[in-house]
Amino acid sequence: MLSALFRREFRASLLLTAILLVSGGWIVVVRVGNSAMIAAIVVVLFCSFLVSVRFPRAIRGSYGILVIAIFVASYAQDFQIDDKELFVILKALIAGAACIYFKRTRRDFRELFVDVMYYMAIISLVLYPLAYVAPGIARHIDDEYSTVFGLLYVRSTDLQRFNHYRNQGIFWEAGVYGVMLTMAFAYNCLKYKKRPNWVFILAALSTQSMGALSVLMPFAAYCYVHQRQPRLANLAAIMLGIVVALVLAAPGAIDDAFSTLFGRSLQGDSSITVRINDMTLGARAAADSLLLGRPSGDLDAYNALALDEYGYIKENDAGISNSITGMIYKYGVPVTVIYCWVLWLRVRRDFGSMAPLVFAVFAGLLMIEPLGLSIFIFMLLAYRDYPSVAGRE
Repeated sequence: MLSALFRREFRASLLLTAILLVSGGWIVVVRVGNSAMIAAIVVVLFCSFLVSVRFPRAIRGSYGILVIAIFVASYAQDFQIDDKELFVILKALIAGAACIYFKRTRRDFRELFVDVMYYMAIISLVLYPLAYVAPGIARHIDDEYSTVFGLLYVRSTDLQRFNHYRNQGIFWEAGVYGVMLTMAFAYNCLKYKKRPNWVFILAALSTQSMGALSVLMPFAAYCYVHQRQPRLANLAAIMLGIVVALVLAAPGAIDDAFSTLFGRSLQGDSSITVRINDMTLGARAAADSLLLGRPSGDLDAYNALALDEYGYIKENDAGISNSITGMIYKYGVPVTVIYCWVLWLRVRRDFGSMAPLVFAVFAGLLMIEPLGLSIFIFMLLAYRDYPSVAGRE
């Protein structure tokens, strides 16, 4: 029986790891595209349905509304569904099938996500120093990426920009890894409480991702204090909000703070410039298509502003890195509102009284990296909880 349980757990872990890979992992790094891995996931899910035809209620009705809204907006833009739009819908359907799979095996994939990210963090913390003390151990993939045993990736561009590597685990850049670690920390700290929180925090620190750490560190500090002195934590949060508001009124102070903490200037860092522009220019460019958004690849409105004000343009396949702004630009405000509503239902169900804070954290993370339409995030939005099961909500 233990052997069967182990095999079932191992299969579920492999499936979730594969989903994380296609949501921003090594399959992007090696530049072979996601198609092969997604096809493998579909085959695994299809075969599992051949074994058992039982279909438990695993998908939330609100998620169905979101998928329909995405389809309607995509079609209404130019009265056709192109390859990229179809791919997003396909990912949404795969996420739903994966939820059915995990529900049928009675394995909470969110808890499994915490476990997978925990072991991923430990592995990356062991291998990351090897990239320095034994640089020859990292095998070159191309001019930009190298890998240590296929379990850790480093980028030469990080070495050129910062004079050191950043820990990006199996993901295509350190920021994506930081986002995933922060989500895993939230579920571990506030819901499952089964792994030491410091492992997630230490791994996130090694990513040196300015965006992820700007979200994680205040969040982790609040959780630590709230578990001991809730009133003090709430007071500190209010004070921090006031301080942030004052700092936002003084852009020079923000630049000084980030230069001190991360060694990066808001004014001279191209990555930061693009992310800020993706939020501000993306929102402005979407102003004349707020209802239905724009067809795939239509970046004319964004590029007109970017070229006029900053002297650069995006290629048609580049997209907008800010998931929320990108969704407004591509699908319009109604779809984005539905998306945020479904996300709110998820965090309210999972985190109870802490839901407003976690919603702000998750929304902030989605504004850092373009993960909002990935299979894993779709799974979070889609998953319908177990009925009463011991030890789980």
